[in-house]
Amino acid sequence: YGRSILTVPWVELGGSCQITCSKTGYNATIEFLTKPFYGGKKHRVSAEVFCPGQKKAFLTVDGEWNGAMTAKWLEDGHSEAFVDTMSLGTVRKKVRPIAEQQSNESRRLWKECTAGLKFNNIEAATEAKFALEQKQREEAKARKVAGEDWQTKLFSLHGENWIYNTPLITRTAVPAAAAVR
Repeated sequence: YGRSILTVPWVELGGSCQITCSKTGYNATIEFLTKPFYGGKKHRVSAEVFCPGQKKAFLTVDGEWNGAMTAKWLEDGHSEAFVDTMSLGTVRKKVRPIAEQQSNESRRLWKECTAGLKFNNIEAATEAKFALEQKQREEAKARKVAGEDWQTKLFSLHGENWIYNTPLITRTAVPAAAAVR
């Protein structure tokens, strides 16, 4: 959400999401809480973590998504520091140069718009954005006329959920032969 548009604007996360570990079945419900109109804090987050097949959480997490969070074990009421995002190091993105990217990759598609924003040329950024969105609308219309569905590359629809085709666990798992050494 965009906030304080009349003074110093800032962006606020709001809403909820559900995360489930496909390997263990543990799951969490995370709620990004918006700041009340009067009082309250910005950037609040709360979460409940559940064992597989359980409806009662065994752990809650509260705090600020851009600051410190505290975990509370519900069985004994014990609280402990969960994470302090301010103390974490920054991990730089690993992105191939635009010239090496495929024609449909985001950074390549949006490079003209990004350049306009970077150099404070809002008119050029707006024109680039409009041109890209118009091109995408025309491509979608052509697919519809041809009776073609959009073909995703990285995600597949399973029921109502989109699942990443190559989950992190399959990309980071140690091969059995290497684990024996």
